[in-house]
Amino acid sequence: MAQDIQTSLDFGSARKILNLPAPTSAGEPATKAYVDSAVEGLSWKDSARVYCATNVALASPGASLDGIAMAVNDRFVAGNQTTTTENGIYIWNGAATPATRALDASTSDELENATISIDEGTSAGTTKRQTLVNFVLGTGSPAWTNFGTAAGAASEASAGIAELATQAETDAGTDDLRMVTPLKLKNYSGQAKRYGVAVGDGSSTSIAVTHNLNSRDVVVEVYRNSGNYDTVMVEVRRTSVNIVTLVFDTAPAASAYYCVVKY
Repeated sequence: MAQDIQTSLDFGSARKILNLPAPTSAGEPATKAYVDSAVEGLSWKDSARVYCATNVALASPGASLDGIAMAVNDRFVAGNQTTTTENGIYIWNGAATPATRALDASTSDELENATISIDEGTSAGTTKRQTLVNFVLGTGSPAWTNFGTAAGAASEASAGIAELATQAETDAGTDDLRMVTPLKLKNYSGQAKRYGVAVGDGSSTSIAVTHNLNSRDVVVEVYRNSGNYDTVMVEVRRTSVNIVTLVFDTAPAASAYYCVVKY
C-alpha cells in the first residue's frame, strides 16, 4: 500500500533515496543510471569481472580469464572471439563447463548499445560499449569499443579521430594517415594548372601571353576560336617563367585563336 505524504520532504542537499527500481509507469521516480541510459541511448549492464580481448574457448574456458581466477557466476565479456558471432557478455560456470550468455545480454535487443564496466584484469576501470546495431544474435558480430575515453586514430578500416594534413604534407603526397581539406587541395603544388586566353588583334604578329604559372615547364596549345576549333602550329617562345610569346607569320584577326598554357 502506498504511503500518503501531505508535506514536502527536504533532504538538505546531502541525503539521497537509494536502491530505486527502474520505473515502469508515468509518475514514478527514476534513478540516475536510468536517466543517463535513456538520454544516451545506451543499455547499461551490470559490470563484468574481466574483458577478454583474445579468444575464449567458451565450451571449456579454463580457470582464469585475462589473468584473473574466476568464480562461478562471474560475468565476463568475450570481445574478440575467433568466431566473431560469439562475442558478447557471458557467465563463467566452471573451468570445464560451458560458459552461457548472461540473461541480460542473451538477445540481440539486449546487446544493442550494451554498455558495461570492467572490474579487473588488463581492462580494469574501463567501460565497453557494443556498437553493432540491427543484427541477429548468432549471425551478426557484436563489436566492443572503449566508451567514455578518447577515440583512436581513424583508418580505412575503422572510425576514429582524423588529423588534417599541412600544406607541406599535402604537397609531398606521401602521408596516407591524414586528411586533406579543399583549400589544401586547391593549393596543392603538384596539381595540374592551366591558363587560357583568346589572342589576335589584327595587327600584331608577336603576342605575349602572361600565364603567371611561375615556370617555363609549360605546354602551350593554340587552336582556332571558331569553325572546327582545330589546333594550329605557331612559334612558341617561353619568354619568362610567367610569359610565353606566340609568333605568327601573319597577324591574326581579333580573337581569332585561343591559347591554352598548361603546367
